[in-house]
Amino acid sequence: MVFAYQGFTHESGRRCFLFHSIEPNVPIIAFSIQVDLRLFVQYKVPVQDGPSFCLQMLTKASSLGSANLDRLRSYQVVGEDFHPMVEEREKKEAEKLVKWREQKRIRTAAALVQSAHLKPGVMKNAV
Repeated sequence: MVFAYQGFTHESGRRCFLFHSIEPNVPIIAFSIQVDLRLFVQYKVPVQDGPSFCLQMLTKASSLGSANLDRLRSYQVVGEDFHPMVEEREKKEAEKLVKWREQKRIRTAAALVQSAHLKPGVMKNAV
């Protein structure tokens, strides 16, 4: 199933993201996913990522079956809904840190080798 983003409304600290389903020969189904803006702050998610966050929820629910999808027709997001996104972000940050440390180790080793070649005493002994 494919979902189309229709926009959002904003009332008293809540964003309501609106979607509808697109599927041939099937009636359109409307989805309304409300998110308390404090959750975006708490989980360090930019409000601009709200539509993609909700789309991920819809896509995952659709892959799990209609019962999971039906609950999102009018849904209030809770903190637990952010956990997969936070875990993925932490995993990427950890991978990035490992890669950075490895690159730093390689640069340090290369700098040591280069500095050994530039020392005058080392070159005279080699000849």
